Amino acid sequence: MKKTSYLFIALIVLFLFAGAASAQTIGGDKGVVQVTCDVNGASASLISINGDVVETKTITNGMAEFYVYTTGTPVNQVIVSADGYYTASASVSVPAAGETTVVPVTLEAKPVGGDRGFLQVNTNVIGAKVDVMSSGSVGYSGYTDVDGKIQFAVYTTGTPINSVVVSAPGWVTQTVTVSVPAKGQTEIVNIEMVSTNPIIGGDQGVISVTSNVEGAKVELISISGSVGYTGTISNGKADIAVFTTGTPVNQARVSATGYQTATVGVIMPSKGETLTFNAPLNATPASPMGFAILGLLGVIGVVALVRRD
Repeated sequence: MKKTSYLFIALIVLFLFAGAASAQTIGGDKGVVQVTCDVNGASASLISINGDVVETKTITNGMAEFYVYTTGTPVNQVIVSADGYYTASASVSVPAAGETTVVPVTLEAKPVGGDRGFLQVNTNVIGAKVDVMSSGSVGYSGYTDVDGKIQFAVYTTGTPINSVVVSAPGWVTQTVTVSVPAKGQTEIVNIEMVSTNPIIGGDQGVISVTSNVEGAKVELISISGSVGYTGTISNGKADIAVFTTGTPVNQARVSATGYQTATVGVIMPSKGETLTFNAPLNATPASPMGFAILGLLGVIGVVALVRRD
């Protein structure tokens, strides 16, 4: 009777170990980007090397923490904004697995008092540096927010402003003449930035790839077999703009550490069209060798219990 009991217990233990082996940790290696700022309630947005907003959080108790996949699309910038302050930007280094990268950001309060108008600069680039020039020197400076815009409070009685200079890595610097806004009025300047490495083509459509793993890497594969475009799953999807006149893509490949890579067929959208394709990821199954080792250990345990009895 005791032998049977021991055998039953050993089988239960073996079953629990096997279950634990198959229920592996979901996701890949992660590090932490910790943004510190003295303005609680400010909005902090983490930006990838593709210029996409990876995630936005609120500064609480002087900081906001972002958990990033070390194997995902790298991040390289954080943008922090708050009402009454100029938007600020800081560069970010991708942390190693289990490590924390601290990024301090200081927000400069906008001036209070005096007759002021407002200069709003709209661009197509997140985190672009905008310098407002006055008599050959920089009168105001800041960075565009996650909508690609920035607003300056300009003194109407101060040294007049005459131009804005917009710059960003990978984009051609633009200089545009501006006028001093009247008191209480807003002068809006729209600036279309041009890439220094433009993709040849014309009209664009969007391929939207949905998946169940945040931070998963998305690659659009062209008919020639090369990677034509890349993106990152954020909030369940990656919207990737593709040129309708460029080399067509016909596959989407989604990958993440700890998951089996998924590949789905896609078709090219027409101008202004968005096509959605789903590519769910399945967790990588436990190694058969692992099960074999657990099984062997279970048998050894049963034999030892039986002999002892």
